[in-house]
Amino acid sequence: MMTSVKAVLWGVLCMCMTVNLFGGGEIEKPSAQEEIRDTIVVHGMVLHGRVVGLGPERLAFKLNYAEGVNHIKYSDIESIHTKYNYHISYKRIDIEGHVVAIEDGKYLKIVDSEDHMRTIKIADIDNFVMSVQDDDSFENRVRNKFPYTKGTVALGFEIENGNSKKNKVDVLINTRYKKAESEFVFYLDYAYETTETENSPKVQNKDELASFLTYKYHKTNHDFYYATIAAEYDKPRHIESQFVPSVGYGYRFKFGKSKWLEPSIGVGYATVNYTDSYQDRRFTVAALNLFGKYQWEEVPLLRTLIVDGFMLYYPGIDYEHNWIMRSNLNFTVPLFDFFSVKLAFDFINDSNPNPEVGNNKTTTKLLFGVDF
Repeated sequence: MMTSVKAVLWGVLCMCMTVNLFGGGEIEKPSAQEEIRDTIVVHGMVLHGRVVGLGPERLAFKLNYAEGVNHIKYSDIESIHTKYNYHISYKRIDIEGHVVAIEDGKYLKIVDSEDHMRTIKIADIDNFVMSVQDDDSFENRVRNKFPYTKGTVALGFEIENGNSKKNKVDVLINTRYKKAESEFVFYLDYAYETTETENSPKVQNKDELASFLTYKYHKTNHDFYYATIAAEYDKPRHIESQFVPSVGYGYRFKFGKSKWLEPSIGVGYATVNYTDSYQDRRFTVAALNLFGKYQWEEVPLLRTLIVDGFMLYYPGIDYEHNWIMRSNLNFTVPLFDFFSVKLAFDFINDSNPNPEVGNNKTTTKLLFGVDF
């Protein structure tokens, strides 16, 4: 008898709970935004959010209900499935679709908009951004419009008013357009500085620009042919204009997906015009170039540290009297998804005819940049 009474009471309690849930109240349903989410499994832990980028070694993943972005090694991802659609560019192919699996930490399985299954090597992906149909913001529309272009625009400036007046600005642009075997690299570094004191007139300390445009044809993932034109001027150093077109061959030594050295060798021709009465120069040069990058992840306090740079060395046949060298070394710390701080060192060495100017010039500057 006691058992029957307990059963009846339990049934009444369950009925009251049911009425309270479904009759007297409503279960909170997830919003449409929460319904659409990407899912990855890392070491048995299920994470929900969205993929915000594919790096050379890690996937960038923003969690739901959490700030910041997690950078996860591909080898640590056991499975992945995205409900968002992504615009994916690789080997001159553009598709939209969602990711359904990862294999060996090297390949993604994609179901495209026509329900075709594709297996794509992560290293071959030139661009991976959310489709406009899921994110129609201006920034994302630009990323979808120019899927093969990446780079940095960095600025540094200083304005001082007091006993002395100083105006200084530095602009650094470094962009890359890569589509399959074809690649364009554009680099521009501009600096302008004036100083003025109460007892002296305004003095122009800097008005200089250094740039180069390079086209590379990649035979394989490692070796390539290139054509470059380097151009610059430097008014305080009496250089009106300087052009060095060159062609040659290069090879990339990879020590990891984000660690490499890229030497190249070629031949070129230098044209240097001076602002004053110094004799202009024309001479054939060897083109000896070196580019490199080394990226550390999980650095204490910084998370990521990127060291990159280049050296362009153009010695003439009479290399004791005719030579040009430009080199650059950068230490970059990404602060947010698209924002970074950069400490840059520039070193110039050339056969400048003015003994007061000299051959060497070193510049150190702090820049803040937007990465895209």
